[in-house]
Amino acid sequence: MRGIVCRARVGCRNVRGHVTFTHNDVAGPIVGIAGTVLAVMLSFMVVAVWQEYDVAANNVQIEASAITDLDHVAVAFPQPQREKVRALIRQYADDVVRDEWPLMRVGKRSVNAHLLAQSIQQTILAYTPKSVSQQQLEMQASALTQGFIDARRQRLFSNDQGIPPIMWACMLFVGAVTVGFIYLFRVESFTVHTLMTVGTAAIIGAIFVLIAEMDYPFRGASALRPTAFLQVRATIDDVNSTSGFY
Repeated sequence: MRGIVCRARVGCRNVRGHVTFTHNDVAGPIVGIAGTVLAVMLSFMVVAVWQEYDVAANNVQIEASAITDLDHVAVAFPQPQREKVRALIRQYADDVVRDEWPLMRVGKRSVNAHLLAQSIQQTILAYTPKSVSQQQLEMQASALTQGFIDARRQRLFSNDQGIPPIMWACMLFVGAVTVGFIYLFRVESFTVHTLMTVGTAAIIGAIFVLIAEMDYPFRGASALRPTAFLQVRATIDDVNSTSGFY
């Protein structure tokens, strides 16, 4: 009787060992497939958001440079266009730094900055050149005005455009499946099993946080700063102090 019980127990151990081996053997390929899919998706999204972040930073610099160049060109305008254009440019740079940048952090924009940009464009277009040199000056000013308005439009678009919710849902689902199957692995040490599962979840979570932080370049802890427009204001003040304008 004892022999039968012993053989039964041995048989149970064999069955359990066989089931454990099959369990891990099946979970392994699934984790490999899910992990590969997740790695490709996350890698693609990290590269995409970084490129968008870098493009947004360059676009801010383009807008600020166009504003600075327009102020330099406006110095050659006759009065009263010269002082009017330069005053509008100063107001625009101040409003972008003081009002629009904080609004962009919450997904909004400054209506006053939009009106100032339109006023600058209307003032430039209303200028009537009286010589060939003034005509060339007006053409250059118009090109710079259109350039900074286009750059502003692209800046605001970058602040509104983010990763679609369906892509977030898909990445979260694949990530959850990957972590879930890692949890289903049979490991003799509970501590090692926990560390494996938590560590994998932490890595995936960290990448999700990175993508979320860089998804909107003008929001969050890693938001772009209005440094370029502060430099515009400083440059305009330097030109005013050296040229005698108020």
